[in-house]
Amino acid sequence: MATEDELSARTHEIYLYLVKADSSRGPRDVMHDLQLSSPAVAFRGLQKLLDLGLVGKDAYGRYTIKEKVGFKGFFWVGKNLFHRLLLFGFFFLGLLIPQCVVLYLRWMAQQSLEAYIVSSIITAFAMSIFFFEGMQLQRNVSKIIK
Repeated sequence: MATEDELSARTHEIYLYLVKADSSRGPRDVMHDLQLSSPAVAFRGLQKLLDLGLVGKDAYGRYTIKEKVGFKGFFWVGKNLFHRLLLFGFFFLGLLIPQCVVLYLRWMAQQSLEAYIVSSIITAFAMSIFFFEGMQLQRNVSKIIK
């Protein structure tokens, strides 16, 4: 089983490209779409993925993903790779929504709001930090995947 440490940056980029691809791809397709310097660079990356058992090769020399692997700090949703900080941001958003509903209901009933306002601000702050940091890291993945 391949680990993240076994994949170089270029091989990682080729792997993510193949996951997003709708059909099998050859070395020249990879070279062109990822703007690599030569088909040999693409071939070396594809060969490394083949040796690790992550891709398969058909009779025409085209490669397809055989197995999706996880990467440290990321999770898959379909063919999309997301940074885990975004997951934490959505967790805090899920906490913030009911807090706002309770805050609104208490306001309508003219009850004390101080504790609910403080907890809602803290939750909103945590959510904002996770979303901001997650989006910063997600941009790096989006540049590779296109």
